[in-house]
Formats: sequence, C-alpha cells, structure tokens
Amino acid sequence: MKNIDNTVLVIAAAYCLLHLLILLQIMPLNIVWGGKIESVDTIYILEGIALVTMAFPGLVIMIKKRIIKPIFGEKAISRILLIYAFFFMLNTVGNLLAETYIEKVQAAITLYLAVALFYLSKPKPHENT
Repeated sequence: MKNIDNTVLVIAAAYCLLHLLILLQIMPLNIVWGGKIESVDTIYILEGIALVTMAFPGLVIMIKKRIIKPIFGEKAISRILLIYAFFFMLNTVGNLLAETYIEKVQAAITLYLAVALFYLSKPKPHENT
C-alpha cells in the first residue's frame, strides 16, 4: 500500500500544481476542459473547483497514512476514496472523449487513480472498520 498511496499523493500534488499554473495563466488555458472554454472567468471557476477536487483526496490519503491528524474515521475515509474512485473512472471516460491530446493522455493517469483509490478504499485486516 505504501507505494500506491505515495504515488496517488504525487499525482494529486502534480495536478494541484497544474491547476495552479492554469489559474495563474502560466499554462495555456486551451489545454484543459477539452479546449472549449473561452471565458477566463469560467476557467477560474472550473479550475478552482478542479484544484479543490484534486487536493481533497490527497488530504484524505494523508489522513489515512496518519501524516496529518485524522478528522475522519476509517469508514468515512474508505467511502470518500470509493466515491473518488468512481469520480476518476467517469473522468477517464471524459478524458478519452476530449479533443486535446493532453487530456487524452491523462486518461491513463485518471484510470490509475480510479483503480488505486478503489484499492485504497478497501479496509485492511488491521484497520478499524
């Protein structure tokens, strides 16, 4: 589990950085959202939501690993990770249907996240459920 949860943390941090770079307009806006969003205001809203959406599972993994003080119980953590696994599975489909090459490539990453979060959502024998 150690490698999987660390990998998910690295991916979540990288995506958070990407969303920050887009919010700061350091990265081009046309590489996200299928390249179809032209309004900067809309990009700010969507990227803000995306940033929070990527930061939250990282926070949950850090709680699960006891890097930060738990604010959720083990059952809640498992359910949150399972919901995110489903979310990333849907996101994988969206990425495959996107028009930009960058988002199509991200389908492999979001599929990995879906499978990894599903695996991490399962309680281990030593965990309290």
